[in-house]
Amino acid sequence: KCGYTKRTHLIFNYKGKNVLKKSDLAYKQEGEGTSHVYRLVVKPDNTVLVEIDEEKIYEGSLKEDWEMLAAKEISDPDDKKPSDWVDDSMMDDPEDKKPADWVEEKRMVDTDAKKPDDWDDEEDGEWEAPT
Repeated sequence: KCGYTKRTHLIFNYKGKNVLKKSDLAYKQEGEGTSHVYRLVVKPDNTVLVEIDEEKIYEGSLKEDWEMLAAKEISDPDDKKPSDWVDDSMMDDPEDKKPADWVEEKRMVDTDAKKPDDWDDEEDGEWEAPT
């Protein structure tokens, strides 16, 4: 218990600074006044395992869950979007035009197709060019 709030903190001291985990751990102290065994395992691949009374309550990464390393990209406080910036993910191109040979029909008849020589209208039905 941290003060009046029920939460468990996990803090590392890195280069002289206390670095708090970005999100709180689950609070597992139902019985006030009883002892609990906390176990922290830091693995060589910079992953962390936290157990309370042999129950795993957290497993994660030092890199993702603590702000120990400086950001690879430094944010620029003066960086602003241009005044004509559009937030839409897709937008129409005002200069976009359909090609001159554009056809609106969903199916086009093959104008080069010819009725087969062995086609029998009585047996096969009326011949239609393929689309």
